[in-house]
Amino acid sequence: MHFLSQLNLHFNPLTLFGLILLLGLIGGEITRLTRFLPRISGYIAIGFLVGPGVFNFVTPSVLIDIRIFVDIALGLILFDIGRQLDFKWLRHDRGLLYMSLAESGLTFILVFSVLFMLDLPWISAAFAGSIAMTTSAAVIMMVSHDLSSEGPVTRRALIITSLNNFFGITVFSLLISMARSHTPIEMNPLLYDAYRIIGSLTLGMLMFFLAKVFAYIVGKKIENQFVLFVGIVLLTISLAKILYLSIMLSLLTFGVASRNLDHKHTLLEFDFKWGANLAFILLFVVTGIYLNLRGFVSSVVIVMAFIFIRSFAKTIGIFLFAKKSRITREQAFSLSLALTPMAGLAMGMATTLTDFNENLGRELSVIIASVVAILHILGPVATQYAFLRIGEGRQRNE
Repeated sequence: MHFLSQLNLHFNPLTLFGLILLLGLIGGEITRLTRFLPRISGYIAIGFLVGPGVFNFVTPSVLIDIRIFVDIALGLILFDIGRQLDFKWLRHDRGLLYMSLAESGLTFILVFSVLFMLDLPWISAAFAGSIAMTTSAAVIMMVSHDLSSEGPVTRRALIITSLNNFFGITVFSLLISMARSHTPIEMNPLLYDAYRIIGSLTLGMLMFFLAKVFAYIVGKKIENQFVLFVGIVLLTISLAKILYLSIMLSLLTFGVASRNLDHKHTLLEFDFKWGANLAFILLFVVTGIYLNLRGFVSSVVIVMAFIFIRSFAKTIGIFLFAKKSRITREQAFSLSLALTPMAGLAMGMATTLTDFNENLGRELSVIIASVVAILHILGPVATQYAFLRIGEGRQRNE
């Protein structure tokens, strides 16, 4: 044990990156021996085993060296989920927008109210509410790919996830000015908020137009445009950091624009299946490494209330507009169940808060990490069950 715990001193970023991918791949394949656990559960379990919770083979402090790889993984996922938001579908199914507004709004209000009544400071409760609005795009995409799931519930789950991530990130960005102990640039707090949100939306649009220009030059070749998209994602991450903008909002905007504003179809539509799988493995193994059982024990009441109220609010929001969205009660239940996973970017949001207010960020990170830990274990199972239950996915037989 002692020997294993000392090995992290000799890891360089590429070694650690390769190790995480290989171990995660093994963990995912082991879960294929079961008929009820999705591969994501294997990735998280491997991360927890090699992390400080068990063998201490890889510690969270060592992960700083591969932060750029995690940012890229999240970036690809955010861009891809942004492309799931189809404005034509929203015009066809207007109830879907109302449904998303209802489940997101109720989630924020109820989570904020309950956590505040449990003596959490109002600003912490508000940030928790904004993070609770989001759903794990990575989990839903991974499970749907795994099951080859297609149908009205799967499609609505992807679109609602795009919307509630957008709503959650926007509310989170607006709250930043109330929590910051310092700003990265000298500017009035309200002006900085406006700069951050408008600037992020603008950067996402500029990256879309830049992608269009390069796509015209390289042509409609899948291999060329795959490299193009990855390159633009990397450039967006870099520019957002330099300009103190929101990476998450910028990439979501880029993805949404690529899906809905490319009227001449200069950009090809293809899935990032292989690239996404690599990102999923990295993201969820790292999530497992960050699991902190002691943090969960110290805030168990708040964590359990957070999870229950979040699930309740999303379910009520879905059912309120199920009829308007032309889905049955059974489909509505499966849809609300599919939204169980917490967003993979939740920890990223908590980390962003730490950059502005270290004490508040640390306090919230304990709660969010515990919630993410539980929902990353239960969420994939719930999503898989939802798609299978409604008959849109195919159970693995291998």
